[in-house]
Amino acid sequence: MVSSKGDFVVKLPKDRVSALVAARAGSRFEPSKGRVMSEWVVVDPDWTGDWLSLAREAMKFVNGR
Repeated sequence: MVSSKGDFVVKLPKDRVSALVAARAGSRFEPSKGRVMSEWVVVDPDWTGDWLSLAREAMKFVNGR
């Protein structure tokens, strides 16, 4: 999704989100102050990774539920 702030946000497994945050590829999604979503990551606009692959990974994750 694209947040109200214009950020690219994807839903992924908690461990994958933690890995992306640790790699400084993004930050945990916080839709309101103090409400951190553990399975959502805001992708850093400067991230040089493959955005399309990340979106596909997120789609596969949510469709697998």
